[in-house]
Amino acid sequence: HEVKVRAFSIARRVVANAEFAGFVASGGYSRRELWSAAGWAMRERQALDHPRYWKREADNWLVRRFDHWVPLAPDHPVIHVSGHEAEAYCRWAGRRLPMEAEWECVARTEAVQFKYGQVWEWTSSRFLPFGGFSADPYKEYSQPWFAQEHRVLRGGSFATPRRMMRATFRNFYKPERADMFCGFRTCAT
Repeated sequence: HEVKVRAFSIARRVVANAEFAGFVASGGYSRRELWSAAGWAMRERQALDHPRYWKREADNWLVRRFDHWVPLAPDHPVIHVSGHEAEAYCRWAGRRLPMEAEWECVARTEAVQFKYGQVWEWTSSRFLPFGGFSADPYKEYSQPWFAQEHRVLRGGSFATPRRMMRATFRNFYKPERADMFCGFRTCAT
């Protein structure tokens, strides 16, 4: 299906741990103006002042990888952040999350420079059916999720099978989820 997008710029890579650590260090988790109402409510409910799978040890950040705590690699993609955390970071950085159509447009036309597949990438788009979608015979899989507040993630992660790693593959989760291998890249108009 065709979608028209306005001119935009998008980061060539996903946000790295060091960049997200700058957001944390600047008090990003305590600045209400950076968060949506739903994001702030999630942050308060979970008492977050940094990503939920990070912890401070002396002067260093550690990140939980499966059942181990390992040093946070500054140049690796930030991972296990919610859509709400990604949006707050974008506001802090003066940017935004890309819309699903923007993400796909660049992934399909600039494939050499636009690397994806390290982490699932949050977009700002609701998970809705494309025009002409027919739920039958799989209505139990996707149709129920259209009615709820799910966001589209794109790109796949290091754990995604290669046969599914393509610019058109869609995933979806509620924006408070951070337990899957998800990160994000930023965009501007």
